[in-house]
Amino acid sequence: MGRRLVRLLLWWAALLPPAHAATPGPIDLHHAGWTTRDGAPAMAMTMAQTSDGWLWFGGPNGLFRFDGARFERYADLVLPANSISILSAQPAGDLWIGYRFGGLSRLTQGKLRSYDEHDGLPRSVSVWGIEPDASGRMWAATPRGMFYLDGERWHAAEADWGLTRSTYKTLMRDRHGVLWVQGDDGIATLAPGASRFVRVPRQSGVGVVAEVPDGSVWSWDGQNNRLNRLTAPADGVAPRRWQLHGEVGAVLFDRAGNLWAGRQDGVEYHTARGTAVTGPQQGLTGGAVTALLEDREGNVWVTTANGVDRFRAKRLTRIPVTEHPGRLPIAADSQGGMWAGRTHLERQEHGNFAASPLWPAAASYWTDQIHCAYLDPDGVLWLGGFGGLWRKDGERVSRVALPDGLNAVQFSAIARDRQGRLWISLLLFGIFRQDEHGSWTRMDGSNGLPEAPARAMAPGPGGDLWLAYPRNRVVRQSGQGWRVYGPADGVQLGAVLAIHARGDHVWAGGENGLARRQGERFITVTGNDGQTFSGVNTMVELANGDLWINAVSGLFRLPAAEIATLLNTPGYRLRYERIDSLDGLEGTAPFLAPTPTLARATNGYLWVTTTTGLFRFDPAGHAARPAPPVIIRKLGAAGQLRPAVPGTRLPPGSGSLQIEYTAMALGMPERVRFRYRMDGVDTRWQEAGRRRTAYYSNLDAGSYHFQVQAANEAGEWDKGVSTLDFEIEPTVTQTWWFKCLCALAVLAACWLAYRLRLRRMTAQLTARMQERLDERERIARELHDTLLQSVQGLILHVHAAAMRLPEPEPARELIEQALQRADDVLHEGRDRVRDLRSNDHCEQDLAEVLAAAACRAQPPGAMPMRLRVEGTVRALHPAAQEEVLAIAREAIVNAYRHAQATLIETQVIYSARELRLVVRDNGGGIPAEVLDSGEREDHWGMPGIRERAKRLKARLQVRSEPGAGTEWVLTLPGRVAYADQLKRRKSPG
Repeated sequence: MGRRLVRLLLWWAALLPPAHAATPGPIDLHHAGWTTRDGAPAMAMTMAQTSDGWLWFGGPNGLFRFDGARFERYADLVLPANSISILSAQPAGDLWIGYRFGGLSRLTQGKLRSYDEHDGLPRSVSVWGIEPDASGRMWAATPRGMFYLDGERWHAAEADWGLTRSTYKTLMRDRHGVLWVQGDDGIATLAPGASRFVRVPRQSGVGVVAEVPDGSVWSWDGQNNRLNRLTAPADGVAPRRWQLHGEVGAVLFDRAGNLWAGRQDGVEYHTARGTAVTGPQQGLTGGAVTALLEDREGNVWVTTANGVDRFRAKRLTRIPVTEHPGRLPIAADSQGGMWAGRTHLERQEHGNFAASPLWPAAASYWTDQIHCAYLDPDGVLWLGGFGGLWRKDGERVSRVALPDGLNAVQFSAIARDRQGRLWISLLLFGIFRQDEHGSWTRMDGSNGLPEAPARAMAPGPGGDLWLAYPRNRVVRQSGQGWRVYGPADGVQLGAVLAIHARGDHVWAGGENGLARRQGERFITVTGNDGQTFSGVNTMVELANGDLWINAVSGLFRLPAAEIATLLNTPGYRLRYERIDSLDGLEGTAPFLAPTPTLARATNGYLWVTTTTGLFRFDPAGHAARPAPPVIIRKLGAAGQLRPAVPGTRLPPGSGSLQIEYTAMALGMPERVRFRYRMDGVDTRWQEAGRRRTAYYSNLDAGSYHFQVQAANEAGEWDKGVSTLDFEIEPTVTQTWWFKCLCALAVLAACWLAYRLRLRRMTAQLTARMQERLDERERIARELHDTLLQSVQGLILHVHAAAMRLPEPEPARELIEQALQRADDVLHEGRDRVRDLRSNDHCEQDLAEVLAAAACRAQPPGAMPMRLRVEGTVRALHPAAQEEVLAIAREAIVNAYRHAQATLIETQVIYSARELRLVVRDNGGGIPAEVLDSGEREDHWGMPGIRERAKRLKARLQVRSEPGAGTEWVLTLPGRVAYADQLKRRKSPG
């Protein structure tokens, strides 16, 4: 009865109006702030979000914008004024800017159109509101009355519109298209299609007008410090009541219907659960809240005198507890509540939780400390701690005696086996099992069970009990005893600290990572970025197959689809989700104890214990936002960035450049990742992480295609790709004509080198030929002066002797015959000397010499050689002519003598570049073995031909087939063959 009374009192206390709270707590939302040191504007008076996602700020310091990661002063265009009083973003993407000292502008896709007194606006008068009506007509609120835009000119709206020339401050268009106008004379409305404003009764207040998500419109009456409801909620929804007092500078109703109020000392957050306040002492960037805005993601933005703050919902809700959360194991009850240590937590009507301890606090802290909690299949709660073992079955709570009268023990695990027997593991003491009579039996060291306490226990498939041990050991109970899994079975976890089984799925977690059982082995689980999930405390697998892990390294979710891929793909690294401070989680999983620190309530919520708090969240209630599209902003060399416009032409020498891009993720920009690539430069996507700049160096001139993508918090890449085509203009050395000139210069240099080499080789050949001519002339002189003269003298002496013999003397006849033969030899010698002394002025051309040589070689009865000359006959260098003649003579002799040819044809072809000699016959041809070896045994004709061609630097080709004849082709360069070319090269001029 007393416990029920306590619960009733706690329930009534939870229902008390929140306004009665003496000291409101801080706002329990994720909070981040940026000051001027972070680039944020100070004293921004107005905010707006355009359709492209940019968040804009205006104030006395000018116009700023924010993409979630960086603030920047807008400097793409020069504004007509610096002090901004109002910003208004329209669905079409236009941003309207009102100025404190008169005039306004419209910013559309990088183009600015400004209006001032020349366009019908009052001179030097502030613009406090800009909003279109249902027809799209733009209105401006000023201290000199209301103005509307007709075409490109503004007109004052007075009596014809049902308005007076008074001070107007705010404009608001509700969901029905009604335009609300607020000023010193009160509030008026312009319905869609109407041509006159209708005044709202003045007693409704003259303050700022705002629409609530339930469809009602409210105004803040600053003079009387009250909120006035101007219209009823839609669909008969009961209106909420708000307690708002004192000086308020800004008012906002968010999409959940909660009220935000900006004050001089901070910002207030009014919900059904009560009022919370965050000021400079709680981390707000400053006092004097000047503006409030909710963006499209649901984030609430607050501007202060010193910077900008953001509030957004946390994925995890902190549950307040009186005990230290890092020492609280948790276990679910059957009604959606949770046991945290010895305390039961139950959710109340407005989201608060009532705490009910299982027993009153003891005088000794150690008595109440619980290390381990276990909810068995029958719904019985077991709690183990220093003070002993407790059993809660329904409303009955009893204390269970420990084995052998043990006390002051530390529990590491509690579980029941398939027979319903209770097992407990006590550090320093071992493992014990309780039978149906309540007696305890020590089990460690028996039937193959390790002789040590287990770090964790869990019933598995078929009721088998699974135990986790240090030193890479997992043990499974079976009908034949205990099966130990070790390193040879894939258990590489160090000290195994947690074991979890659901159906046939068995997971083991340890100090070094995580493993999943597959067959009779365990496979190690690794994240796609190398995450090992080390320091596991507790694991929970949900019905959809997702695995949640509470570990020292973080709180993780492994998607079922990724797990399936892991099991089917050896070595696969799975994608995962990590929950951290950005989601509202603080601290990490306790190491070793308590256990468990992660549990699923019957209503589907997950509860988690960390070193700093107890948290609750819905694992199915969070859907990752789609990956934001990427905006490519600027490109160029460092310090010379320009707007990224498709088709941009960068100046020559822009080989090193950077490309800035961003994605509009205002709520959680820290989770956005990027990748990019440049066609023709990158062979694959370049992972940039959170970096929003791509860097390239050593780019050549030419056209480029840049691509960039963003991924959301779940690692899912945007289906679209943002691209930018640009061109780098070439430097002088990169132009096509310069490259052509360089190519021509290289070709010219090669040609010159070739000509020089040719000239050198020709000069060397000419020198060798001249040496041969000189040597021949010397030999001719020696022969003439010695041998021929001596033979001539000898002939004269012998002739004189013969003349003394009588004529009929037979000896005289023999001597005269010998003298005749000597005269023939002498004439032949003189012919040879004449040949040796031949010079450049040969009297016979090559054709005549060839014809004479062929006649001498022609056997009796053979067909004469056919000679054909093509081209203009030119004189040959004597040495060259002699070698050519020798080669032709050898080929002709071989045709007559060895090939038995009946037809021999010689062709001399004169051209400017070369001399070609062709000798062909229809003889028996050259045997293949002789043609391959290049010579016939004991014959030197063919080697001589090749040697002579080599000396001439000529090209020699021979084609022959048995029975088909032979063809010799000798090709000499003109510079070697022709006498006139050799003379020009030898001449000094």
